Amino acid sequence: MVGWLIYSAQDIEKNNRYIQFYMNEGLLRNIKIQLIIAEELVFGVRKNQWFLSYQNEEISHPDFAICRTIYPLLNKQLEYMGIPVFNNSHIAEICNDKAKTYQYIAQLGIPMVDSKFVKYPFIKKELTNITEPTVIKAVAGHGGSQVFLLKPADLSVINDSEDGFYRKLNNSDVVIQPLVGFRHQDLRVYVIGNEIIASVLRTAREGFKSNFSLGGEVKRYELSSDDIQLVKKIISKFDFGMVGIDFIIGDKEELIFNEIEDVVGARMLYQTGNINLVGLYLDYIRSKI
Repeated sequence: MVGWLIYSAQDIEKNNRYIQFYMNEGLLRNIKIQLIIAEELVFGVRKNQWFLSYQNEEISHPDFAICRTIYPLLNKQLEYMGIPVFNNSHIAEICNDKAKTYQYIAQLGIPMVDSKFVKYPFIKKELTNITEPTVIKAVAGHGGSQVFLLKPADLSVINDSEDGFYRKLNNSDVVIQPLVGFRHQDLRVYVIGNEIIASVLRTAREGFKSNFSLGGEVKRYELSSDDIQLVKKIISKFDFGMVGIDFIIGDKEELIFNEIEDVVGARMLYQTGNINLVGLYLDYIRSKI
């Protein structure tokens, strides 16, 4: 069995150990994991049919592909060509856009932060009259790098200067929300298929962002029965491969849905325990195909 592990070129070096982990765990399961650089794939429609080449050559199709880069169009192309993709194109499209995620999850009636979906040209106008601390999130941002907190007294920072947050949004549409959860904590629940694998609590060391990549403290967290039911409600609306479902911890310790990470990182999970997430994922994939 052959599986593609698809990464963007810029992400390969920092994920080299994780990639090797996939290859090693694959060998234990008689799966050859082949690293594929997304930028070297060429795909589209030729002579009225889908086509795909790699490094300017035809390439044998794998038994499955794990897409570790955000490229929903590629996920969909592979699916059209009969290649099972993890995560699938529906998850890649919905979960890599915060506005689409909130819009989709709203059908479940679960606790969420009030959110406005605002196109980039209208952001300044929307923020002009804020009366409370407000969070601005680029719809496709990841790792907290395009999440900003604006207070009413800070309205003067809405400018086009090189260091202004408006420019750092990089022409992205945004989600605008009130600041909630003054504990500055959030919870990531790791899910494979329809199974909850583990949960990790993240606490901001300073500021309001608790992302592990930004220095947040992490520890394992035990979900309550109510928490589990909430997570399962979300799981029921998707066909997940492997994702992280993130919740803000409210002021009464309640879970408030925040987002779903498609290309979910595992560093903080490995830091808090010895779960073999990659092995579990490959076992799940093999069971599906």
